[in-house]
Amino acid sequence: MSAPIQSATEPVGDVDAGGCDVGGVRLPRPFKVRRLGHFGYNCEHLDAMLDFYIGGLGFIISDQSGTMPARLPAEEQATLSPNEKLLHFTRFGSDHHQLVFINQKVWDWVGKDNGSAGASINQITWQVGSLAEVVNGAEWIWGRGERLLRSGRDMPGSNWHTYLFDTEGHINELFYGMEQIGWDGLSKPREMWSGVMSERPELPQPSEAREIDTARNTGIQLASGHQPTPDAQPTYPVDGIVMARPFKIVGLGPVSIFVEDLDRAVRFYNEVLGFNLRTEVSWRGHRGALLSSGTEHHSLALYEAGLRTELGMSGRLDSMSLGFRLANYRHLRAAVRFMKDRGAEEVSVPASLVPGFDYVTHLRDPDGNLAQLYYYQRTCAPVDPDPHTVSGDAAQWPELIDAPQDVYGGEQFLGPWE
Repeated sequence: MSAPIQSATEPVGDVDAGGCDVGGVRLPRPFKVRRLGHFGYNCEHLDAMLDFYIGGLGFIISDQSGTMPARLPAEEQATLSPNEKLLHFTRFGSDHHQLVFINQKVWDWVGKDNGSAGASINQITWQVGSLAEVVNGAEWIWGRGERLLRSGRDMPGSNWHTYLFDTEGHINELFYGMEQIGWDGLSKPREMWSGVMSERPELPQPSEAREIDTARNTGIQLASGHQPTPDAQPTYPVDGIVMARPFKIVGLGPVSIFVEDLDRAVRFYNEVLGFNLRTEVSWRGHRGALLSSGTEHHSLALYEAGLRTELGMSGRLDSMSLGFRLANYRHLRAAVRFMKDRGAEEVSVPASLVPGFDYVTHLRDPDGNLAQLYYYQRTCAPVDPDPHTVSGDAAQWPELIDAPQDVYGGEQFLGPWE
């Protein structure tokens, strides 16, 4: 058994003793991961995956884009089905997208130049608190010698981002400003995708409110964006609402991935992205590490790759599971029944590998990834004492303060600030 994994508690890398200013709070790096924003699968069985997650779990298509498949040679495009020629952006809430599906052939062609061909995960995406955190974070990460893929702005979704590789080649994204979809279900019209950037943005940038006003003044029809397809006929009374299925997904995460070198991966997520090691687990000689970015028990789980075989999972899979939180315990039980009635396979995962829940189960999707269903995950209070409250005479407060251990760790504002 290897020695326990060590988690950094002091500023790491080339950060000076004064730390970095993140919203007036002194932190070890110029950004703070707030939450898991979205996730993406590269799919061998795309149609079946869409049926599992949209028809089954109730995700909503918010946009579809053919820009990436269009980069394939004509002879390769001819082998793709209509769905395989599109990137499918889906959501269960107001974020423009929370789960993205791409055909594996498309990903392999586009990713052959950056070494990501063959990956079953196309992105693991973490929200930070501001555009400045995205830009300054990219500079800081680059200065440490880490491998960045690109920075700029993604369309559809309008989120400012920087992409980077972890030590195993998984693509992580830091983002700010995800487009929010309201009561009408409409996404931004394609005419507003012209602001796509693929290089580090200069600061400051215009607010989204100004972009919308400019689009309106130039004659763009703001109500011409993607219109979601109507769901199945509502027939289930669910806690006072008639719905198309007897449950509702209300949360995303944790992400659970396989790694070849667990200790090295933990150091990356701890020292570079700022996750805290919550606990270690093991089963049949295979270790795992659970990490958190806030007060949740864990938002990221790393498992040694040898565990794949023990769990009967395909060797091509980078993801063990992706978590989906149901609205309550009744919804959880209903979701399992509903999905099993549709033919989904329930998979037994040892409880020792997934602490932090009371009732949790896993369903195998058509590509072999596990959908982790639960309604409750433990929250963890900081270990340091409550900070001393300073009240009144704000003119005397310091410009930069030391961070409480759980700073920026609770509920987050979802979209752009204005």
